[in-house]
Parts: sequence; C-alpha cells; structure tokens
Amino acid sequence: MKNNPIVSVIVPVYNVETYIEECLDSIVKQNYPHLEIIVVDDGSTDDSNQLVKNYLEDERILFIEQENKGLSGARNSGLKKATGKYILFVDSDDYIGLTMLENLVSLMEESQADLVRFNGAAFVDGMEKTADQDYYDFSHRLQEKKIYQEDSFRANSRTFVSPVYLYLMKRSILTEHDLWFREDIIHEDELFTPQVFLSIQSMVYVNAFYYYRRYRENSIMTIQSPAQQLRSFTSYLKIFKELELLYQSDTYNKEQKKLIKRQMLSIYNGLKENQSEAVSKNNEMTQIKTITLKDKSYLMLQKLRNRV
Repeated sequence: MKNNPIVSVIVPVYNVETYIEECLDSIVKQNYPHLEIIVVDDGSTDDSNQLVKNYLEDERILFIEQENKGLSGARNSGLKKATGKYILFVDSDDYIGLTMLENLVSLMEESQADLVRFNGAAFVDGMEKTADQDYYDFSHRLQEKKIYQEDSFRANSRTFVSPVYLYLMKRSILTEHDLWFREDIIHEDELFTPQVFLSIQSMVYVNAFYYYRRYRENSIMTIQSPAQQLRSFTSYLKIFKELELLYQSDTYNKEQKKLIKRQMLSIYNGLKENQSEAVSKNNEMTQIKTITLKDKSYLMLQKLRNRV
C-alpha cells in the first residue's frame, strides 16, 4: 500500500435524496481506486438512507447511521473511522471530477506536502441567481505546483476561503493537532480551516476545477429566517472568540497571526453588517477589544473600494 495510499472520503448525508446518487457516483467511479468512502447518514428523514444502501456492494464504503448531530457531528463521526493517509470531505449535494483523486494523490506524493489546494466550480440549482465563480478560483494568487512552506501562511491569508471540501490534506495533520469540527455551531469551516492552515508545514496548489459546488434552496446557506439569522450570528460570534484566543496566544509567529487576524476581521465585518432584528439587541459586539481603530479603518476602506 506504500505506493497506493488510501484516501478517506467523508460524505455527511442529510435529506439529499435528489443529489446523493450523483455525489456517490462521482466518488465510486474515480479512476483512483484506493479509497475508503465513509458515508454518514445524519438522521435523514427522506429516502437518502435507502439510496446509500444501494451502493453497499462496494466494499470500500463504510456506512454509518446516527441520530441527527448536524454537519460537524457527521464529519467528526467520519473522521473517527478514517484510516487513510489523506482526507477529503465531499458534501452530499455536490460532486467531484472523475480524475480528481488520481491527480491530487500523485501531486501529494511527489511534493510530500501536507495539503493540496484546488479550484471549485459553483452552480445554482433551482434558484434565480448566478454563482460567483471567482470565489473558488485561486489561479490569480497562487502559483501552480509550487511547494509553499513558510510562505504558506501568507499565501493562505491572501487567498482564504473556508470550505473544507476545497482541500485534500494529510490525516496526520488532524490527528497530531487534535483537530475536530466544533459541534455547537454552523459555519464550522470558518474555524476549522484556519486551524488546519495554522497546523501545516507545506502545501501545493493545482490550477484545476475538481470540485462542483451546488447552491440550492432550503440549504443552511440559503435559509434566512429570523431564527436562522440568530443561529448564524451566534455561531460566528463563537468562532470569533475562538480565533481571538488563538491570536492572543504566544504559540504562533507573525505570519500565522496575520492569517488569524485576517479571518477575525472577515467575521467581525460580517457580524457588524448583520442588521437583522434577531441580533440587534446583542451587546457582546461592544466587548470586543482585539479589533483596533486601525482595523476598523481598514474595513471601512475595503468597503468603499468594493463600492467603486
């Protein structure tokens, strides 16, 4: 197995009967066969569970059924069972290119990097809107197949996007640093991905569109009810506080702290711009001391530039 490292593909499933077959087909039909495919049904109430069972003749699939714990809980359940050298997360309403893992594993083995970044292609399903393709394309800032080491912190700070499915990473990075998804929040990637970036020693980038990200109605990202807005605000505030603790720690160097601060500013800006009635009475924002007047001026300048 030395020359054919196993990739653990973790797929959390919750009420995606319309999409799960397309997702699993894109994984089981990979031209890189050395996979363990860990599918975690997180208490689905539709036919997702039964549709997954149709794939269990493939001996590479491990199927976990559990009561609903949310996306973080499902991913953590998958991580606990993973044994592969590399970890890939795939959301169950998305899919991946069929040559993805063969190409990425080859690059990882050649470079011996801790993590590889790649592009994603976003598309909209059943909604009257278009997807921002630039958000998932890093070719304007990252150099293809360059092995980033000390400069990885600066590179990731300048090109930060949180979705964990845009990275293939060594499982040892997660185990050695005891990295898990926080289970009492949504938007969990906004915390998990910076923690991963702070833990790696090297990374490499490939300018290829391997991940296909679906935007759809009634997902966590599109529901905007007052209750969901409050949950979102509360989650982001918890994430900010976790990042604040990292920033105040003596563990990290100057470049690492720049990465942390960049994410803190992004989340702080989002919290300030959330004007919903559900969160308007929250006074915890006034207690934040790590965002300086200089930081606030920077955010205001960025806002003005975006309007031009």
